[in-house]
Amino acid sequence: MLRDMLYGKIQIKDSIEDWEEVLRIASQPLLDAKNIEPRYVDSIINDVYKNGPYIVITDGVAIAHSSPKNGVIKTSISLLKVKEGVNFYQTDKKVYLFFAFAAEDFDSHQDSIAELATFLDNEDLLKSMIEEDLTEEEILNLFN
Repeated sequence: MLRDMLYGKIQIKDSIEDWEEVLRIASQPLLDAKNIEPRYVDSIINDVYKNGPYIVITDGVAIAHSSPKNGVIKTSISLLKVKEGVNFYQTDKKVYLFFAFAAEDFDSHQDSIAELATFLDNEDLLKSMIEEDLTEEEILNLFN
């Protein structure tokens, strides 16, 4: 399921300096697919300013999200890998993987979040995704 959701929505960049720009770039595939409205991205950024770096969920990984009422049209997810990492707002560690996640309600996305949590619990897969120079297809193949 997660693999299918990510298909065509993975980006790989060498470096990006600004964490806000990272969130905008990570969300772009969802905008392009018309799964979210532009105000959803603004809401994610505003939420980080308001609540701190709560979207950084483990070392090297952030799941950018906001409330469904802030412009979600369809449940979807995208991934941006920044090879050199980004110094994220109010943190002292770099973030390399940015999942942009949009849920159209508070229930329908539970399976995909559970699948993502299982993936993120696998330290070997996570390390591979962060450290190795993988293609989009190779990243997709990590989600089975």
